[in-house]
Amino acid sequence: MKKQTWLGGILASLLTACSPSVQNEKAEGQIDVLPAFENLTELKVSHLGKTIRYVPLETTDSSLVVGVQVGLLDDKILISSGNRTERHCFLFDRQSGKFIREIAQYGQGPKDYSLSFPIVHPVTKNLHFRRHIGKLLEYNQEGEYLGEISMDKIYSRNITPFVTESEVFVYEGNAAAKPNINGCLYQYNRTIGRMDTVALFLQKENLEEKKIKGMKAYSGTDKYGLFGYNGKFMFEYMDGTKIFYPSKFDVLWSSGKDVHFREVFSDTIFRIKDKTLEPACIFNLGERHFPVERHGKPEGTKDYLTVTYVMETSDKIYFQCVKDMYGEFHVYNGLYWKENDEVIMGQGDFTDDLTNFIPFRPIVHTEKGEFVGILKVEQIQEWLEEHPDFKLEGALAPLKDLKFDNNPVVVIVEP
Repeated sequence: MKKQTWLGGILASLLTACSPSVQNEKAEGQIDVLPAFENLTELKVSHLGKTIRYVPLETTDSSLVVGVQVGLLDDKILISSGNRTERHCFLFDRQSGKFIREIAQYGQGPKDYSLSFPIVHPVTKNLHFRRHIGKLLEYNQEGEYLGEISMDKIYSRNITPFVTESEVFVYEGNAAAKPNINGCLYQYNRTIGRMDTVALFLQKENLEEKKIKGMKAYSGTDKYGLFGYNGKFMFEYMDGTKIFYPSKFDVLWSSGKDVHFREVFSDTIFRIKDKTLEPACIFNLGERHFPVERHGKPEGTKDYLTVTYVMETSDKIYFQCVKDMYGEFHVYNGLYWKENDEVIMGQGDFTDDLTNFIPFRPIVHTEKGEFVGILKVEQIQEWLEEHPDFKLEGALAPLKDLKFDNNPVVVIVEP
């Protein structure tokens, strides 16, 4: 299939979400953010789920965890650990936290991965690791190598793949190494080995002729919410333009039988259907919508809202918005319930009203409605020092014997 530009439908959906003249005409899938933003409330863990569990990861010489990325499998916890020179993919038991095994290895060999956090196949539950340009390496959860998927149309190292039962979707864009790149979305059929172009998305400003004044990298910082926690770059140009690029950003995910797609900073979640994009959800920011033509321009934009992160489950959407993106960067958390069309928003972490413990901060989720966070041992010890009469009982009992050099604790909120 030849490249096609679906600008007509995309622009129409964006204008529907953003134009003040149509605010009273609620579109299908429209999420009204502004009323919730103007009436902030306290966010609680019970808004996310009914139970919360704490799983300390077993600490052994073979499973020391640093620089954590986490994911949930049916019966295991998947941990990507490492730094610039050393990376690992570990599996731990989901109930006990006991270390099970390491999967594959980081390196330059034909069976070695480049990035240690894999994509999980929805049916086989096999793990797909990125390797160099345009390749995915497949392993099962026992650590056996099953082969590779090669996609010769992928030219960038900074890609975001997503695996479905029979296809691989790959988004090539938002790359820090190529700040002028136009996003491309590919659909690769594993059965027949064919790749089609789904969409050439909205054209971005060509920055090749602009002179860069400087670049800053941010990672693991509270100030920028999940957008900063997962890593981001900011390029500043001599004319005052500032452009953000995420180093890790989930643009593709499952929603029931559909595959959903959302570019960074977009107000619209699209579903991929018949190799085209159609709007599934629109974040209606009203008068606080950040106009596309103003992106990168700090002056006069401090009151605008930008949707920076989205997690969609079967019954709700958790999202983060930022006000004053090029200045103070105020982060707001929001929840949208699909069944009753309710939206609430607040600032800060979720108050733990289930165990009255440390406020909860979700960093990943599962489609069936689980939200997952990470607590370092020093965070737990510091909180207990501030609350000397607090008892570690019930769901918190697994935290009683933690030592300062232990692996972190995975926190799971279940529906």
